[in-house]
Amino acid sequence: MVDEADKAPLEVVCVLKGLIEDGQMLLSDGRRILTPALADAHARANGLPHGTDAPGVIRLHPNFKMLVLANPAKFPFLGNDFFRETGDVFSCHVIDNPDRDSQLALLRAYAPDVSDDVLGRLTDAWEKLGGLVDDGLLSYPYSARELVSVVRHLQAFPTDSLVAAMDNVVGFDAREPFLMTTLEVCACVQACKRALDCVCVCR
Repeated sequence: MVDEADKAPLEVVCVLKGLIEDGQMLLSDGRRILTPALADAHARANGLPHGTDAPGVIRLHPNFKMLVLANPAKFPFLGNDFFRETGDVFSCHVIDNPDRDSQLALLRAYAPDVSDDVLGRLTDAWEKLGGLVDDGLLSYPYSARELVSVVRHLQAFPTDSLVAAMDNVVGFDAREPFLMTTLEVCACVQACKRALDCVCVCR
């Protein structure tokens, strides 16, 4: 499993592509990773018995598979265009963001003791944040990962406020005045001490 492959330098991406496309990878210490077919051919070329690998050869398991996760090549991820470089050797699948019902089901699995009302309002808040990204008002797309972090906090610490739970996600961003101004999306913002109150608890 390779995660965040779009953050890797292109020379690393090319090495991964070589392993998948050509079935071999040369390591920095001189050892070579080979598919079973290439390992057998290498052994025959060196006069070794069948099933015996030459020194320095690492044989891939016959069922070896590589699962690679990568973000789209667009702002704010700013990584390499992994699909452009390697899309021809992988079976690529685009995973869209979950719809509202799927997101609620996900949150209930992580926080069964948190009320459906709170989960629903958090989901609505995240939809608003997504709209702010689409409108170009926010640069960072708050994802289901951050939302799961919030509800896991509420599940583990039920006496904490929503603001305390949100601090795990936007605590650093709260130091950005422009961002916090943008997050003030509810009419009752002036009655709240922090914009996060509005985003989390207002309809």
